[in-house]
Amino acid sequence: MQQALEGLLVVDVGGTIATGYCAKQFADYGAQVINVEPADGFATRFEPPLIDDVEVPDNSALHAYLSTNKRSVVGSALSDVELGSVLARADLMLDDGQLDERIAGLYAPRAGVRMSITWYGQSGPYADFHGTDGQIYALNGMVRSIGRIAGPPLMPTGCQAQIVGGMSAYIGALGHVVAKDLGNLTEPVHLHTSMFEAAMCFTDVGAISHYNTGLEAPRMGVNRYPPTYPLGVFPCRDGWLGVTVLTPSQWRAFCKLLDMEEFADVELFQTSIGRMEAADVIEPVMRDRLLLHSAEDLFYRGQQNAVPLARVPTMEELFAVDQFVERHAFSRAQVSQERSITVPSVPFRLFETPPLFGGPVASVGAHNAEVSR
Repeated sequence: MQQALEGLLVVDVGGTIATGYCAKQFADYGAQVINVEPADGFATRFEPPLIDDVEVPDNSALHAYLSTNKRSVVGSALSDVELGSVLARADLMLDDGQLDERIAGLYAPRAGVRMSITWYGQSGPYADFHGTDGQIYALNGMVRSIGRIAGPPLMPTGCQAQIVGGMSAYIGALGHVVAKDLGNLTEPVHLHTSMFEAAMCFTDVGAISHYNTGLEAPRMGVNRYPPTYPLGVFPCRDGWLGVTVLTPSQWRAFCKLLDMEEFADVELFQTSIGRMEAADVIEPVMRDRLLLHSAEDLFYRGQQNAVPLARVPTMEELFAVDQFVERHAFSRAQVSQERSITVPSVPFRLFETPPLFGGPVASVGAHNAEVSR
């Protein structure tokens, strides 16, 4: 079955998590993606978590996840003619906003679309900053509301800002690549994605509210994110349950599930804000009732009663969740002939032109001979 992006050539010369994630969406839907790496490989090859506790280039689980179905060449091992041929044929080139002189000279202005993914974009007060995910969480206000009232906030772990930046870049880049294919783009174009601006999606409502009112919402404690309540992850008799209750009908159905009918029709509790004001009254009862039930049972009963509840598995339970198994949410990245690891599959699914689920991870320079022919 033909894949959606078969026939496209994407070249990644940036080697960041963001460019890698952007390119991954193309690779897993059939595009040919070539990583043009330095002699010791992209920096992602050394990013934790590590498969084994040894810092060697092919030991990064994160790199393996980002790099299924891609090809790898070492740029310095190719002649100008060979590297120039790859760049000239590219439908899309991805970089981190900085090109070394050799690649810049060989690339411009032949290919149609260039996408630069940087921490803070090409202009503005932070343009020259070297960013981090934590820095972005702090600047976009995300960290401010997470954690207990007393003490410092909690810093989210991982590289979500870079992942969201990569996905935002993918959307914009794909639109322009398609436009070029349709003949609607006749001149080379250079696009820019700011990971900081992309990560504003985590706090967009809060930013707009502050802009309109000038008010700053206080940190209200664990599982309290105004104006929605209840909202958060709570322990059950066995397992954990994600709870989001918005409308009056959802609130009444939620109360019925937990035998809390005494709260169902209280006038104040018909709005999220009203429930938030009475959280100290509602939450002790809610927590006690949740501990009487199985998280999985409540999840399915919530579906039957149109209440948005989510089963929240532990890391040990993750791969056995029935809906994840059914949807092929995880697949295998083949790091070497002897070793593979389980990684997330693509984040969206086409069925008539399905994606690749997992695949091989190329070692540094594995495809130099192929490009040199």
